[in-house]
Amino acid sequence: MPDPWGPRWGFLLLYLLLFIIHWAFRDWDDTATIGAIVGFVAMLVLVFVPGLPRWIRGDLPGEVSAPRFGQWWTALRLTIRRRKGVLDVVLGPWARVTATSEPDADPVRGWAVLGGNPAKFVIEDCPDELAESLRGSRRMWVVGDAHYGDVLVCAAGGREFTTAAFRFR
Repeated sequence: MPDPWGPRWGFLLLYLLLFIIHWAFRDWDDTATIGAIVGFVAMLVLVFVPGLPRWIRGDLPGEVSAPRFGQWWTALRLTIRRRKGVLDVVLGPWARVTATSEPDADPVRGWAVLGGNPAKFVIEDCPDELAESLRGSRRMWVVGDAHYGDVLVCAAGGREFTTAAFRFR
């Protein structure tokens, strides 16, 4: 299982290194200023947006270590509307976990493995897409650190997010 998705701080360090080298050894003109601004925006995208092509993330074929851009954007809009958990969506961690649910339980109850630790979870208002994912592929995305409270969850390939409560043993 790949590590949880988090910001790629290496791109920020690379940008800062190139910026300092350019600033120290070259004349600073209008072209350099525009280039620095465009580079800074590109660096922000590379650091914080998880749904980038596989070759940027360094994933092997068949491996998924970051959510798709659509999932990330939907989660960001939901958290902005709720005014809670925005930084979890932007800064991570996003973890794709193995999970299963008890059949016909209402609310949905089940087990998941987060970072090698087994945990029970409860989802009060579970979307059909997520319930089907827990029965079929047994995968879901967990957004945020489940050790510190409720987190957003969605199906492995879905866009319907809901809140889940986790309890670790």
